[in-house]
Amino acid sequence: MKTPHGDLDRWPDPASPNARRSIFAQDLVVEGDATSSGPIEIQGNVVGSLRAPEISVAGSGRVEGSVATHDLVVLGAVSGMISARNVQLAPSAVVQADVIHERIAIEAGAELEGRLQRKA
Repeated sequence: MKTPHGDLDRWPDPASPNARRSIFAQDLVVEGDATSSGPIEIQGNVVGSLRAPEISVAGSGRVEGSVATHDLVVLGAVSGMISARNVQLAPSAVVQADVIHERIAIEAGAELEGRLQRKA
């Protein structure tokens, strides 16, 4: 069944133990969508949608678009739409997004602007 948020309503499965980590380096700018069966670490800039079992946005990382993941850790900036089973916003996080989540941890100092929707 197609929902208003499309694939954002379905979280990816957790990463397998032997899945390889993809790193988007600090000097990399990606315009487009990226999907991985392994973890993704964003150190650079992504304009588009990301889908992976685990996504971490480093302090230097910026994502403009939708993020669909099982586990999300944000130290940098995300704007757009987030759908993640587990969300952790570090003190340096700047998030301007609506967030669909099962569990969320917002550390003191994190900036969050948007709606939160808990999905059981």
